[in-house]
Amino acid sequence: MVKQAVKVVVRTRPTANFASQNIEINAPTNNIIFTIPKQLDKGVINNQQESWKFKFDKIMHNASQEDVYDACGRDIVASVLDGYNGTILCYGQTGAGKTFTMTGSSSNYKYRGMIPRAISQIFQEIGARYEQAVTVKVSYVEIYNELMFDLLSPIPTDQQNGND
Repeated sequence: MVKQAVKVVVRTRPTANFASQNIEINAPTNNIIFTIPKQLDKGVINNQQESWKFKFDKIMHNASQEDVYDACGRDIVASVLDGYNGTILCYGQTGAGKTFTMTGSSSNYKYRGMIPRAISQIFQEIGARYEQAVTVKVSYVEIYNELMFDLLSPIPTDQQNGND
């Protein structure tokens, strides 16, 4: 993949009620096509749009945590160690798997997420750069209902927002 300022990667996973009649995921071409048939009750002359096609930098369908990190995180962390700022952001609806992608699961090492993998990569790289002094600063925030929560803060969430 070509390096660029912003990369948009879609991670999908199989679900029991997948709307396969309305959504076509084409991972090899990195396209997703949404189709909503015209409503017949709108009349014979109906200019309603039926399909939308979106192209992304990468679509990862049912991908492992390792594959997601290799595609989305590894280059960003390497760039950070070269002095550039880097951000990894997960966005999606509730229950879509954002927390699993970012933090993973502690039940099995192979299910660790982006954050533990990035931290591991950072300290491996620092260990190999023994001639440099390195300072590591990390932010870990969640934005929920337009409120920002510092997930590393020892202060309870309700006190951060002034809701004693």
